[in-house]
This record gives sequence, structure tokens and C-alpha cells, in this order.
Amino acid sequence: MFDRKLTFLSFTKYIQMISNYLLSLTSISQWALFLGIASVLFGWIEKRDKFIFAGQMAFLLIGFMAVWIILTNQIFVPETTNNIIPKQLKVLAYFKGMIVFLIITSISILLKLFKLRFQKASLIVLMLFALFMFFMVFNIQQMAN
Repeated sequence: MFDRKLTFLSFTKYIQMISNYLLSLTSISQWALFLGIASVLFGWIEKRDKFIFAGQMAFLLIGFMAVWIILTNQIFVPETTNNIIPKQLKVLAYFKGMIVFLIITSISILLKLFKLRFQKASLIVLMLFALFMFFMVFNIQQMAN
């Protein structure tokens, strides 16, 4: 009985560690998304390109963090036996979406640097996708383990 209880406790510590690790990864990206969105909106309202560029750089950093997380297999997805989607799988999908967000951000920055035609439209698409990703990670953080 004592051995079984001890094994159970170590398993719950493992689950708690994974949950805390996922929470820290998603919280860092959520705060960086918030910083980028606020910076781009402030720059857009005040007509200051440096703030817009700073927000786009924050988006790039989040994207590179997502690439690092995906390439180094930081998230372990357990097997599913029923129809419930595990939290780890949703976090993995979120970070794959952040890689798509990295591509959109790169296109927006290149359009701005080369002063091409659709730079304002690309910024609107970028902000809509940023808001989508912000509420996606917010929804993931509200999930129970």
C-alpha cells in the first residue's frame, strides 16, 4: 500500500510539472502577444512607425520561440483513448499557428521595408491573426488539466 501511494504521488508531481511548464510557455507567449498588439495599436493611432515595428519584432520573437518549441519537441502529447482532446495537443496546435503567424509577420515587415503596395492591408491581417491567437491561448489557459 505504501509503495502504491508513493508511486501515485510521483505521478501527480509529473502531471503538475507538465501543467506548470505548459502554463509558463503559453503565458510568455500571451504576454508577448499582448505587448505586440498594444505596441502596434499605439503606433497606428499615434502614427509612429517605430512602435509598429517594435510590435512586429515582438511577434517575430514569439514566432521564433514557437519554432524552437516545435523543433526541440518540448511538448509531449499523450495518447488519446476517448474523444477528449488533451491540453497538450491544443498547445501544440497553438504553437503551430504561431509559426504561421511568424510567416505572416515576416511578409508584413518585408512589405513595410520595401514600401510595397499592400503594407496597410497586411498590417490589418496581422492584427486580426494576432487577436485570434491571443484568444486561442486564453481559451487554452482556461482549460482544466
